[in-house]
Amino acid sequence: MVRLFEQKKDCCGCLACKNVCPKQAVTVKPDENGFIYPQINEELCIECGLCDKVCDFKKATVDGNIPLYTYAAINKNKRVLANSASGGAFGALSNFVFDRGGVVFGCAYDDKMYPKHVCIDNLAYLEKIQGSKYVQSDIDDTYIQAENYLKNGKWVLFTGTPCQIAGLKAYLRKDYDRLITIDLICHGVPSVSFFKGYIRYLEGKYKGEIINFKFRDKSKGWGLISEVVYKKHSKILNRVIYPVESYYYTYFLNGDIYRESCYECKYAGKVRVGDFTIGDYWGVEKVHPEINTKNGVSVLLVNSQKGSMIAGELANYLYLTESSFEQAKIYNAQLNSPEKKSLNREAIFKTWREGGYRAVAKKYYKANKWKIIFARVKRLIPNPVKKYLKKMIKRG
Repeated sequence: MVRLFEQKKDCCGCLACKNVCPKQAVTVKPDENGFIYPQINEELCIECGLCDKVCDFKKATVDGNIPLYTYAAINKNKRVLANSASGGAFGALSNFVFDRGGVVFGCAYDDKMYPKHVCIDNLAYLEKIQGSKYVQSDIDDTYIQAENYLKNGKWVLFTGTPCQIAGLKAYLRKDYDRLITIDLICHGVPSVSFFKGYIRYLEGKYKGEIINFKFRDKSKGWGLISEVVYKKHSKILNRVIYPVESYYYTYFLNGDIYRESCYECKYAGKVRVGDFTIGDYWGVEKVHPEINTKNGVSVLLVNSQKGSMIAGELANYLYLTESSFEQAKIYNAQLNSPEKKSLNREAIFKTWREGGYRAVAKKYYKANKWKIIFARVKRLIPNPVKKYLKKMIKRG
């Protein structure tokens, strides 16, 4: 019998093995921390070995490219820019594909706030898959769907974490001229179960049904502020949430709740698997002070010859400023190496296993009560007063 992996750190959950199985003998099951892992149904398995051969994560080296060009990018379409987490580079590449009658794959929430990869064929639906979603997306059978579109001559844009893009390429086993891939600058992925617990916590807190959660809301400018949208008594309401006020967001930013494989991710580095790599251009104001950063700026890495050919047309959709990989990686740690495994990870998941999301929330908010209060008071102080106080402290 084929063994898909020896240890949990050896499986990234890309599900290429599930998509490639001709007998649908590979299914997925969550572990005690909610992370999904593939397993083989011995009654259906014919031991063809395709699931083992298609696993890119087992390879010793990354089959990818060192970036050819690096840009700071801002979308020219104000609506697309407003709905993006950073500068709207993904929206521009989506536009490029839609203009050619193609389809775009990305992560969206379903009506129960379950994050999964979906396919859209129209700019009107772009908002569903825009914006950062800091949770592992369920690939389902989207590799198969993408292959079918490609075989029928369609343009396909597929975006995902680097391991998902590597999984797609391993599944396809050949390149297609009309396939464009985007790998995200990924910190690591929490489990869907842990995320769903946080959604239930918010529903209890706000006494309503959560219908959207934006990890990156721009109503107060580009940054790490999130927004929850919920339905209560037939009204649609929303609340802004700062990172320190969210146990899920804080644990994510601290690297406390990622999948085991994320801490040893071979894709977190200079060699990229997608035609393009996109993410926030953190620190751009230091290397490109001429750029207006108010509404967000994307870093856009062009990694392949195909990407280079397409990049020439992206000026129709983006304001592009030439940059360098060395500049972009300074404040994007995952362009250098994966996140180090958190010392708090096991304690957090132990609390979650024993008491669920309520226990996790209770423990977090008790430990961070004064930090949250201080952050709220700080936000009430007008910016001119803050600047004055900083000057006084420096004079000391």
